[in-house]
Amino acid sequence: MSGDGTLAAQDGAFGHFRGRAEEVPVEPLLRMQGYRDPARVRPRVRDIATKAAASARSLIAPEACYRRVPIESCGPEELRLAGGVVFHSARFAKVLDGCREAVVFVLTLGPALDAETERLTVEDAIVEALFLELAGWLAIERATKGLILHLTSLLRDQRLGVTRRLGPGYVDWPLDEQAGLFALLEAAPLPVRLMESCAMIPKMSRSGLYGLRPLD
Repeated sequence: MSGDGTLAAQDGAFGHFRGRAEEVPVEPLLRMQGYRDPARVRPRVRDIATKAAASARSLIAPEACYRRVPIESCGPEELRLAGGVVFHSARFAKVLDGCREAVVFVLTLGPALDAETERLTVEDAIVEALFLELAGWLAIERATKGLILHLTSLLRDQRLGVTRRLGPGYVDWPLDEQAGLFALLEAAPLPVRLMESCAMIPKMSRSGLYGLRPLD
């Protein structure tokens, strides 16, 4: 895991994070497909899941770009960040209570896993493609935890911690406001491209923000 320490700056600082390609565990992958009892998993299915987990590890390259941004105001339905960018969700007021700053970010596993999933689908290896995609979602969860640890380590000396993640398209934060989040990061070399639909490419990507809350 590597990254820079630009969160030491107070306003508008950009940072970069590269995570490790960690092993994807097979048992959670099977549970995601409804196989609750390992003893009842057919050998062929377990073999596909095992190969998908190993393939995912070889294909992913976790990378994130982030920026520290002052919070101008946070009301019951609206969050306003420095630069006049406004987001809407009823969750902001509760999650960001006591926060004066936020970190906005985009995180991706890179394009290789997307490409391999598409290849398997074209070749009609549908089950293999499905397990590989599920392995990707497990991997992005782990990459997100890696990003949190990275941010936490940078902020520790400033007596700041991070809140839970808020992301466009989740609960009541409209997906089309993802464009505003990307606008805050446009001056940085982003590893993710935003489509007109506000979906991201690579598909195995995640965006959002964390509030910075004083630990004292």
